[in-house]
Amino acid sequence: MGDHVFICYAHEDQDFVLKLAANLKERGVRVWLDEWDIPASADWDLTIDNALYDCAQFLIVLSPAARASREVRGELRTALDENKPILPVLYQTCRIPRQLRLIQHVDFTSCGPDDGAALGQVLRALGVSEPSPPTPEVRRREKAAPARQPFEPEMILIPAGEFLYGRKKKRLILPEFWIDKTPVTNVEYARFVADTGHMPPKHWKGKTPPEELLDHPVTWVSWHDAVAYAEWARKRLPTEEEWEKAARGSDGREYPWGDRFDPSRCNTKESGIRNTTPVGQYSPQGDSPYGCVDMAGNVWEWTASDFDKSNKVLRGGSWDNYPGDALCAHRGRYPPLNWYIRVGFRCARGSL
Repeated sequence: MGDHVFICYAHEDQDFVLKLAANLKERGVRVWLDEWDIPASADWDLTIDNALYDCAQFLIVLSPAARASREVRGELRTALDENKPILPVLYQTCRIPRQLRLIQHVDFTSCGPDDGAALGQVLRALGVSEPSPPTPEVRRREKAAPARQPFEPEMILIPAGEFLYGRKKKRLILPEFWIDKTPVTNVEYARFVADTGHMPPKHWKGKTPPEELLDHPVTWVSWHDAVAYAEWARKRLPTEEEWEKAARGSDGREYPWGDRFDPSRCNTKESGIRNTTPVGQYSPQGDSPYGCVDMAGNVWEWTASDFDKSNKVLRGGSWDNYPGDALCAHRGRYPPLNWYIRVGFRCARGSL
């Protein structure tokens, strides 16, 4: 018998599972995941069967999608038949399968896969009493993580890998990169203006943003203004491909939260607010699979990409746009010299 932990899950839950598996792997757990461990040209079903029969422990990620999955139910039956130690992990609220109701599960429904307390429960259940020393990969990422001042937005690591891009959902592969969790706010941009003497947005009172808009996305900034801020912050603008992956995850969903528009999850024209809202007002229900905030509505966001010879690509839609403009794959455009009441930006860092 092997010493690996077999992870059983529904592919609709892939974004959560990939982050959970990466966290376990970084802490010294030998995990087996189909996305990572099935080589090219291998017999998919046979490879999964071998890994399942040979595993030391069976971790099952529970959700409504998992309950509906024939593959998940089949793998669970095999694990039960083979008397594998089973660890249920509850990702989304659902009925616990009757075979697992007497087994203590770890609940991630109110937290993400990076939650330290829940991860600690998983590690203890797997027999890892103390986290292992950081691996070289963990140390590399910690070293690469952007230093952040109190006024700066948190950055989120988007893992390397394949995702479905564009309206036609073409498969693209990107290296890992970091992206701001939220759009740059007025208070964050004010620090840049104070440090550099850069011209402030037209609706400010001199170099001071309106008090009621401090935690709103900065607007009335041109593409060149956004690039200047990013360079000052030792970052850059994201490409439109990076922006889209951060917004929709790897599964090609239409909006950050799923395939159906929901006006309660974002600030678009349907909200009737007719202005920007504080960043994170629609979090977590409107967040992307990676935890990025306000990637549908609130403000359009400049990207590093060219739409054509005269325009730069905008993404995300705004408070004054309809749901079609807030689709993760929708491409807007504006000239880079112009500034607008509906346009802001967020920054990225890492491989291009």
